[in-house]
Amino acid sequence: MTKTTTTTYKHPDRERCLQYLSVYGTPAHVIGHCKAVADTACRIGAALNEAGGTKAPVISLVEFEQFDKDNGFKGYRIDMAKTDLDTGVLRPLDIALTEAAGLLHDMARVEENHWDVAADYCLSQGLIEEAKIIRIHMQYEFTADAWHLTEGDLICIGDRLVLEDRYTGIDERMDYIIAKAERNGHMDARAAILKKKEETKVLLHQLEERIGMSLDDLMNK
Repeated sequence: MTKTTTTTYKHPDRERCLQYLSVYGTPAHVIGHCKAVADTACRIGAALNEAGGTKAPVISLVEFEQFDKDNGFKGYRIDMAKTDLDTGVLRPLDIALTEAAGLLHDMARVEENHWDVAADYCLSQGLIEEAKIIRIHMQYEFTADAWHLTEGDLICIGDRLVLEDRYTGIDERMDYIIAKAERNGHMDARAAILKKKEETKVLLHQLEERIGMSLDDLMNK
């Protein structure tokens, strides 16, 4: 009788992720940003785990669909036809996956379509779940329900709360994005960014109610 063994997938730890960034040649200021996003996402994930976790399925089971956004941009959202979003059972968010995906999400930021470039690199290293999150992080419309956050949601939220290498909260981060867009000649971007900011604030308020404290207080603990 042949004995079979199973191998548990292990996400790369912080040291290994920093090695990936170094080998890839990610600039120091981008590495600082990746660290800040990962730290923010992990703190939120840990606080949610203390509050019971999430009802979202594990990221390996999530299917994303691409759709047409405004102005010809493509976006991603969870494909409800292929995913039972409400499992009805709380599970802990995977903090190891969150940290790895956060540290690697912008590793190719200086390149065109950096999300696809970074995701393809991670796939070449066998980092399948990290690649899944990284590929959609720039165009993802995350859930509006704080009970159904995935690890990918945590990265997207962290990215909206961090300005370069520090947590600032959503107001300062979004003001920076508006100013940058207008400097680059996109004078019509303000309304869309402010709309997204208000939608995000609704989710952040739910999240704060779940964890029993403000995100500012969480990040200053």
